[in-house]
Order: sequence, then C-alpha cells, then structure tokens
Amino acid sequence: MTKFHPTCFAAALAFASVVAAPAQAATLFSTTSQPGDPVGLGQSAVYTDADASLTLDADARSIRLMVSRDDDSWYVSLGAPRDRKFEVGRYYDAENPTRRTGRAPYVYLANNGRRCDDAWGEIHIQQLELDADERVVALEATVLQHCNSADAPVLAAVIRHNVAPLSLKIDSDPGDVVGEGLQKSYYGDTSVFELWGGGQSAMFNAHGQRDYWRASLFAPYGQTLQVGTYAIGDTAPAGSAVFVFERPNRPCMRVSSGTLRIEAVEYDPDGVITALHAQFEQHCDGAAEALRGTIRYRL
Repeated sequence: MTKFHPTCFAAALAFASVVAAPAQAATLFSTTSQPGDPVGLGQSAVYTDADASLTLDADARSIRLMVSRDDDSWYVSLGAPRDRKFEVGRYYDAENPTRRTGRAPYVYLANNGRRCDDAWGEIHIQQLELDADERVVALEATVLQHCNSADAPVLAAVIRHNVAPLSLKIDSDPGDVVGEGLQKSYYGDTSVFELWGGGQSAMFNAHGQRDYWRASLFAPYGQTLQVGTYAIGDTAPAGSAVFVFERPNRPCMRVSSGTLRIEAVEYDPDGVITALHAQFEQHCDGAAEALRGTIRYRL
C-alpha cells in the first residue's frame, strides 16, 4: 500500500483550509498543485456555486464532478475499490480508471483538457451521507493525484457538498508541555469529534491518528459562550473565561496566559451547544512556548 509523504497531504490541505471560508456554499471545489504538475500547473483555485457551475453526480461507488467558470473547467471522476462502496476513510493506491487493475480505486482529475495518462492517487472521504438509494447527499473528500509516477508533483483537490467543516488543527512550539512541538491536522477520515455542553460550559474531544485531545471551555462568570475574544489563564482578570486544552497523558497543570477566540457558536432551542468554530493560543506553567489550535465543529 503506497502512502504519499505527509508533507504532500499538508500541502494539499493548506490552501483548502484558506479557501474553506465560504462554508455556507452548498458545493465547494478547490485545487492546489505543486510546481511541475502537468494538470494543475502549480496553481491554486477555489470554485463555489456562487461563482461557478458545479454539477455533482455521486453514489456509494463513484463520484463525478464537473466544474466550469468562464473558460476554465475541471472534470473529476473517483471510484471506490472494485466490488466495494465508499465509506468514511482513506483509499490508497488509486489508479487511472482506464488502466485500473485488480481491486484498486480510481482517480481522475483533468483541467482544460490536461490529464494524466497514468495516475497514482489517494482518496480521503472525510464526511459522507447517503440517501435510501445510496445517492450522495453530503460529502467532504480530499483527492491526491500524481501523474505518471508515485513521486511526481502532487495535485490536490477538495470537494465539499452540503457539509460544514469538521476538523482540528494543532500547531505546538517545541517545548510546549502539551503539544511537544506537534504540528498536525485531524479530519473525519481518521478522527472522531465530539462536542457537548451548553452556554456556560462545553467540552470538545477529538481522537484519531494515535492521539486524544480534549478542550474544556467555561464562559465568564454570569455569561454564556459567545462570539468574541477572551483572555485566559493567570493573567486574565478575575471572572474571565476559562479554557484548557490538553491530552490525558500530557495535561496542562496551569494555564498561565493565552487567548480564546470564538469565531462562531450555535445552540439548539434548549441551549445545548451544537456547533463551534474557535481558535486558541495557550501557554502552560509560565512557559513562553505556546500551543495554538483551530477547532471546527459543524461551523
């Protein structure tokens, strides 16, 4: 099983993370290409149903997307391994559909007539919902394609259809007691996310890729968690918000300083938290080193 180097996947998602802002778009397609890729030509772009024509035809076994904007067009065709159906997860060793062998999945990304004669690829299904007829009604997928050899420059594409972001990004300084210098991202193809609580306090868990993370959020005294920036830790005024981000085996014994910025939050009619988009910077035990992160749960 061929797994492409993590830096390729990071490069693939870096641009997608930037362009993920129009989360309200029903369908979004973004691409980023390394220099030397003959299809994407080293460029990046994002298309939404607000500024382009996107036609998705997808079921449990195959995904096809046609994108056009002005004189620019893309055709995407993805297939599950032979005799299997797509599920949330990762599919390696994808081949060109016209040259597929054995039980391999297939991947085909073409732009304005430029295409691969042969392909080495991956398909990461991060969110997937099917109807009773096994037609796709919601999808988040990241696709990697290398033309003509496994170590060729990568073309990456992200497809989002009727889904909101669901992810965790960690950026820890070397010497940070919790993150220990880790820089890592977690999505639905590898990880499970949980959010519960209400306006005064909430908990967020993410676990996958051999890691387990936990965030505890408490609103300022007498308030509820709302959009805004909150000082946290010993340096924050009395009665401020409380935020702790840690792992069970690497706790933060004392948050000495930092910030919590809630970009968006939603509650149901009973006051139960249902969605959260937050960014944070946390310093533990008086250390200068920081742990930074971004939580996206259905927002």
